[in-house]
Amino acid sequence: MLKDRLRALFKSYDPAVRQVIYEIGDIEQQYISMERPRGIMKDIDEAITRIARQELDRMNSEKEGKA
Repeated sequence: MLKDRLRALFKSYDPAVRQVIYEIGDIEQQYISMERPRGIMKDIDEAITRIARQELDRMNSEKEGKA
């Protein structure tokens, strides 16, 4: 139910930004019960880096298709 509300809230955002928001939310859910979560920042950094690379690859392939 909460995920559906979040999806509706960010519906107008760029797909890459939405993916970051959803994945960060999932990561936070994994660590929410820990008092001092270790590794959360590393997981968040990896998710953002992966999504950014995917977006750059997509943009480059679109650019090549137009040329």
